[in-house]
Order: sequence, then C-alpha cells, then structure tokens
Amino acid sequence: MELPNRSEGGWLTAFGVAAIFIAWSPASTRCAIGATQDLGKALGAQRRLIGRDAQLARVWWVSSLEAALELARTAGPAPGSSATIKAIERRIREVARRRRIPLAEHTPTLERARTALARLDRGLALAKATGTLSFFNSRYKFCRRKAQAEGRPFLSYGTAHSRLKSEIARRIAEAGSGTLTLEGIVDAVLPLK
Repeated sequence: MELPNRSEGGWLTAFGVAAIFIAWSPASTRCAIGATQDLGKALGAQRRLIGRDAQLARVWWVSSLEAALELARTAGPAPGSSATIKAIERRIREVARRRRIPLAEHTPTLERARTALARLDRGLALAKATGTLSFFNSRYKFCRRKAQAEGRPFLSYGTAHSRLKSEIARRIAEAGSGTLTLEGIVDAVLPLK
C-alpha cells in the first residue's frame, strides 16, 4: 500500500483528517488496528509490535483523529485474538456505519491530496507571476523589522510562508473550479496592525 509522501501527509494533516488502518504481519499472522495522522510512523510502530514484516492491509480516512481513535477503540480485536483482516474490516465498517462516521478509501483520498497539491503549486506560481509573492516578501521584511525595532518577537519566514500557502489552499477550496483570486491575500496573512 502506498504511503503519502511528506507533502501529501502535510496536506492531509492540515485538514485534520486521520487514518484508521489494519496492519498485518504475514509471518506471525497477527493483525492490529490503529489510528494515526502519520501512516509512516504508525507502520514503523506496528513493525515493532507485531513483526518486522508488518504491512498496512487496509486504510481509510475519516474527518478527525478523534473519529479514527473512536473507531479503532470500538472496532479493534481483543488482545491476542486471531481475527482476520476481513473480520476486522467488517467490524470497522459496521461500527463506522452505526456511528455515522464516513470512511474514505485510501487511494482516492491520496489522489485528491495530489490534485489539491498540484492546484496549490499553480496558485503559488500565480502568486509569483502576479508579483504577489514579491509583495509578500517585502511585507514580511517590513513587519519583521518593525517588530525588531519594537523589541517584539516575530514569526519565522517559514511560518509566514506556510500561512501564505494555507491561505492560498483555503481560497482554492473556496473557488472550486472557479477562478482563484489572490486579492488581499498578503493583508490576510501579514496584516499591518
């Protein structure tokens, strides 16, 4: 099963979604269920717990880490049980249905994240082409110098740039298939107080 790369994982985490998964070790035939926002780390943990050959057998995405944890807690097999992947999957789907927690399949969710990241890249390219990124950089320098002159701490450039990307992402989501507008975006990210 393909894991999200760093950008895809960051995108999913930014929207608060979380994964519920079934891990399986072919050598020990043990299964485990878990919830996470970082599948790579979760897989590493499962390899320490159920066997070095552990792999993710099934993954779904839900709206929040709390929902994923609730599903994992409620649908998980009893410790030491020999439940199969199919039995655990049925249990997860049943609990999700009863609790009205929509399950999004892993592969389409990953594709949507990739599509959104491509749109974000186009949004950043638009910001650069229209001079918005240059204006953002100038505003950042001005605000940083002003804060330093006043003896106040100021956010790092990386944090400010992440906020810019988040604002572009929010506007992309709002625009849907419509036209992306970057008007006022620098004021939204780095307001002059």
